[in-house]
Amino acid sequence: MNVVNASTLQGAVILRQLARCGVRKVVIAPGSRSTPLALAAASMSELECFTLIDERSAGFFALGLSKVDGIPAGLICTSGTAAANFLPAVIEAAQSCVPLVVLTADRPASFRGTGAPQTINQVHLYGTYPRFFSDLLEARAEITHCHRIAEVCAEAFAAAVSGPQGPVHLNVPFDEPVAPVPKDAENTAEAWRAFEREEIPPVSCSAVRRAPADIIVPLTARVKDALCGLIVAGPSAARTDDEADAIITLGKRLGWPILADVLSGLRFRAHPVVPHYDVFLREESLASLAPDVILAFGAHPTSKTLNTYLDRHVAAHTIRVQPHRLGQDPKRRASRFVEANVALFCRDLAERVLSSRDSLLFDPFQRAAMQVRSRIAALSVDKECEAQYVLEAVCALTDGARLVLGNSMPIRYADALIAAQGHTHVAYGMRGANGIDGTISHAAGVAAACGRPALLISGDLAFLHDLSGLLSAARFAPNLTILLLNNDGGGLFHFLLEHEFEASPEFELLHGMPHGLNLSACAELFGVKWHTANTPRDVGDVVADAAAAPVPHVIEVRTSREANHLAYNRLIEHLSRAAAS
Repeated sequence: MNVVNASTLQGAVILRQLARCGVRKVVIAPGSRSTPLALAAASMSELECFTLIDERSAGFFALGLSKVDGIPAGLICTSGTAAANFLPAVIEAAQSCVPLVVLTADRPASFRGTGAPQTINQVHLYGTYPRFFSDLLEARAEITHCHRIAEVCAEAFAAAVSGPQGPVHLNVPFDEPVAPVPKDAENTAEAWRAFEREEIPPVSCSAVRRAPADIIVPLTARVKDALCGLIVAGPSAARTDDEADAIITLGKRLGWPILADVLSGLRFRAHPVVPHYDVFLREESLASLAPDVILAFGAHPTSKTLNTYLDRHVAAHTIRVQPHRLGQDPKRRASRFVEANVALFCRDLAERVLSSRDSLLFDPFQRAAMQVRSRIAALSVDKECEAQYVLEAVCALTDGARLVLGNSMPIRYADALIAAQGHTHVAYGMRGANGIDGTISHAAGVAAACGRPALLISGDLAFLHDLSGLLSAARFAPNLTILLLNNDGGGLFHFLLEHEFEASPEFELLHGMPHGLNLSACAELFGVKWHTANTPRDVGDVVADAAAAPVPHVIEVRTSREANHLAYNRLIEHLSRAAAS
């Protein structure tokens, strides 16, 4: 490592300490002021570096990397508005509890407010979203300074991975020279050698928390007395296999159905997970079945139908269990809030409930889900229905493949219709802020980190919003396939209240927003393989073939927004009637 001046020493100390703490992947956007950080990252064999042109894309790519193994990726940019472009990804990371270490290079503090080029106020640039922020001291060629910087980096890493997990921000001012030009090289080299010989230990993270006995004992009694118990597992970007196994075990012990969001980490598991609730809870005979006790995990569910059901039966005693105190209950349904390690809580409760009768909700919900599933398997092809393309694509995935769901309609189709089919998939989405920005970049990060076939399902507006994500995919995620639902605009709004005003010219202008673009032109620009699917049956073969190809694939489905709206409503009505039969 070419450590020859105070700036390169500062960059080397920061990256070395983060690597000692556990960072293994670093995403680097271009720039001059960030040279000491970028050179340090690139020179360390223990760090895998990804270089991306667009800072906004880089932020979401890093978010995807961090989700796969739960280890925070590093994210580096130069000074000025480059740093501002990380904000959407920082917000999403904060609200979905994904660890991330953001390193923004800066001019010296004396440059602030002077009109110096590429200089803005980067202090607390991301507001209250980071779990930790430090405006680091300016570089000095002294071992005591190295110690202080390393201690701050260790503290930042601990804040990123402790509960609640999330992004941290280190603002790093550098004076010239930022290139590896020798300046006070002897003192710099001596400080670096001394630092390399020492070990600055990581700061200890927050301890695992069990629910205390005075909480768990009365909850055990409440749960054992329940006749119509229900488990609701909302989205969770940080759900571990250990947590998922513990929730499943608890559900089996209690005999309670688990209504698991497609992003909960539980959907692709079997009994007692009950899929298709977005369909069958539309039927009054099932929606009127009231739970008396609910165990709630994860964030606000995706399904509007499920949320309507929970609001209707708000009198149920809802026990919300979270590993942190961040708000995840916007409707304030919880009767009791428990802050505890979710896996430990579920195991403690399961051990205390030695025997339990099955919930009275289990059989009717399970029968309804099976009826829906059998009707889905027998569906006739409707080429206007986007949801059928989604079903075919997911069914074609190999065991262990990753599924990434864009917001707006893709997440809703999958949440309503996708169920375990004998394959185990891990599903990812961005339900922290529910935005469409960074959709392709996020999926490319997931694909690059997992090394398995990965499928992104995206709408056309989200696709257009993140075209630079295709560059990320072409460079680092050849295992990514994108199912592109192109209905020339915002198809979601046909399912919302705004659709009542569709006849007015304002609807198309403000909500439909047709773009009229030939998106297949992206194939030549970004070097991806492009396919057009004319019917749902065309999708499965392409998904299967793409898994073995060393290049990203895009499968474009062209539909009419209005025709799809009608087709999907017909499909759901058909399936919900079957659920009640």
